[in-house]
Amino acid sequence: METRPDQIIVAIDREFGSGGREIADLLGDYFGLPVYEKNILQNLGIRRQEDVEDLYYRDEAPRWKLASRTVRGLTNSNEAALAAMEFDFLRNMAAEGKSFIVLGHCAEEVLSEYPNLIALFVSADEEFKLPRIMKEHNITREEAVAKMKRHNYKRKTYHNSYCAHKWGDSRNYDMCLRSDKLGCKGTAEFLGRYIKQRMRALGDALNGTDEASNYTR
Repeated sequence: METRPDQIIVAIDREFGSGGREIADLLGDYFGLPVYEKNILQNLGIRRQEDVEDLYYRDEAPRWKLASRTVRGLTNSNEAALAAMEFDFLRNMAAEGKSFIVLGHCAEEVLSEYPNLIALFVSADEEFKLPRIMKEHNITREEAVAKMKRHNYKRKTYHNSYCAHKWGDSRNYDMCLRSDKLGCKGTAEFLGRYIKQRMRALGDALNGTDEASNYTR
């Protein structure tokens, strides 16, 4: 596998309501990168919106947990087959040298072999998340709390069903950060600088310069 210093792969896991999608879109606009989430299914040839929504929610909320369901050893269940297709889509994109941002889909583990990968986990205080959820979905605070818990449970269950490591475990990400500290725009600006620095460090490492050792310690 050839490492390309100009390839950028950003994998973002996030708590519901933390603004992870907004941050991903801001980074996508800044670097000119596509952002993949639900649209992975459309790229796999699933075109009808009702099919996309149905398959997405079944994909994000497995109905049972199987011990062998990891990114390295999937079972033959329909859910696992769909997940395998999505994982292969991401692997193929990375292998072709394409740059992109992906939300969820176990990308930080699926693409862990790529030095270009930058894995992030975005969280936030509830007082930051709940007003965002209430406004976006036009629901009460109580409904927002329930929705937040439900979606976080789905994301955690999906991730932990397929990955060897746990959702949100800081040891498996390059950076875990709270979006409420800088806001979504400020967080994206900070991450933009970090990503550029990481790409410079990778280029220095590939070129064998002394400066690379200072960046990558």
